[in-house]
Amino acid sequence: MPMSVSISNKATFDRVFLEYHKPLCLFSMRYLKSIEDSEEVVQSVFLKLYEKDVKLSSDDEMRLFLYKSVYNACLNFLRAKVRKETRDKAYFSALPLKAPPPLYDILQAELVSILQKELAYLPKIQADVIRMCYFEELSNEEVAKVLKLSLQTVKNYKNLGLKKIRNKFPKGSQLYGVVSILLNLI
Repeated sequence: MPMSVSISNKATFDRVFLEYHKPLCLFSMRYLKSIEDSEEVVQSVFLKLYEKDVKLSSDDEMRLFLYKSVYNACLNFLRAKVRKETRDKAYFSALPLKAPPPLYDILQAELVSILQKELAYLPKIQADVIRMCYFEELSNEEVAKVLKLSLQTVKNYKNLGLKKIRNKFPKGSQLYGVVSILLNLI
């Protein structure tokens, strides 16, 4: 005598859920390798079955149907995960390696403006060395070649110029600290 099992019946759903939830989670773990993902997939399968009012002819058919549904849901989950990872990889590879926050850009612009104003008060050679190092981003060696100076002379001029600029700011102020950091980089 064929009997019909309807999972949308509350009592049947509760019985099937209690009986198969744990085994289905263990089954899906073989594919997903994550307890959280396995539970999510199994719960979504139960929810879909409950909403669709699936009617099956026996408990054996129900068991086979549940395992097949969880297997397919695992495959769909893995495909979606790969698509998401591919999208994320494409998105993040399009970003600059180090995208400075806007605040960094603002502070850098302010510092550049202040340093440019202060360069006017330095001896020309010190101002030229600092300008070439920090605004033209030349290395100490490149500045030495351009100005036909020794490497140590370039470092000395840069050091003297930055100290003069630093001393124009109150000790303990942020600008004093920033110029001190630049001095430590020489």
